[in-house]
Amino acid sequence: MKAQRLAILGVIFIVIAAAMTLKALDGHQAAPMATHTPIPRSPRARVADYRGFAITLHGSSHQHPYEKAIDELENTGSNSILFVPIGWQENAGSSSIFIDVRKSPPPERIAQIVRYSRSRGLAPMLMPIILLDSPRAGEWRGKIKPDNADAWWDNYNRYILHYAGIAQDAGAEVLIIGSELVLMENQTDRWRTLISEVRKVFKGRLSYSANWDHYQPVQFWDDLDMIGMTTYYDLAGAGTPTLETITNAWKPIKDNILKWQATINKPILFTEAGWPNQVTCAKYPWDYTRSPKEPDTALQAACFKAFFDTWHDEPAVAGTIVWEWKYDPAQRPENPQDRDYTGYIPKGKPAMDVILQYFRRPSDLAADGSSK
Repeated sequence: MKAQRLAILGVIFIVIAAAMTLKALDGHQAAPMATHTPIPRSPRARVADYRGFAITLHGSSHQHPYEKAIDELENTGSNSILFVPIGWQENAGSSSIFIDVRKSPPPERIAQIVRYSRSRGLAPMLMPIILLDSPRAGEWRGKIKPDNADAWWDNYNRYILHYAGIAQDAGAEVLIIGSELVLMENQTDRWRTLISEVRKVFKGRLSYSANWDHYQPVQFWDDLDMIGMTTYYDLAGAGTPTLETITNAWKPIKDNILKWQATINKPILFTEAGWPNQVTCAKYPWDYTRSPKEPDTALQAACFKAFFDTWHDEPAVAGTIVWEWKYDPAQRPENPQDRDYTGYIPKGKPAMDVILQYFRRPSDLAADGSSK
């Protein structure tokens, strides 16, 4: 029964998503393409062109107060904001992709918050991702390998083009066309076809978000404007992590990334720089379920400091997006500002002070580097 229900829902929602996409694309074919002037970048302690936070777009209500988050981020020294819409498929072998209208803002609401972020001086970016509705053991989007690849790619193209239309109309500056789809990345021709179609709709910069351990196998970087990658490296090794050991752990990682990046000659965008507030965050930064009852705000802050000390003045870096920001305690039982909250959100914790030191302009910082 559950499988039947999910299949029916998948059909319903993919039809909705496809109809919305076709409508958006028809509009672009019938009317001249809108253009938007990039938002000027303000002086800062260098962390490259884009610096900001990611906000996952949960909640279908028009009244969902995303504007509150945007207003908060305006005061963090951010000049950018990454919105993350969510698409779904049942499991890693499924071919249908659907937008669950019960969990996702409608297109006009997404366009509204993109425009609002521009009005607040934040460069909007969109990164549509895929999540699994009923994952089987060990599955996540990096394990997606559909039984019917042709059908999956047809649906994925519709999904990305749907958001490309929204991004163009609303004035987004960057569109990230995928995230951590590890087992699908070897289908280079499919990706190049998608990128070509997206460029017909969206006139901003394009990237793809590769998993931290899988950026080199991707063969379509030449078709994009930036190299996107996450930062979830094991920085602890076998020892007890300290700021010194974490910083030292970054040195060979940085050397390897830059040596490879020089062969691609595209700037790097860190699409997810984040560490959960947990005692295991330096070793397992990707796993926020590892030690959810053991917060360690000092270690979380040390991980951010080591990252920024390593990368903040690197010319090869186009930007850094911190994962993540939430603003409404009603979204979850815990208040993200509590120091016992063990998710990624740095708000209200020592990690936030570290981020502010690198995101704010030098004039916003006290002589000792602390935030005013």
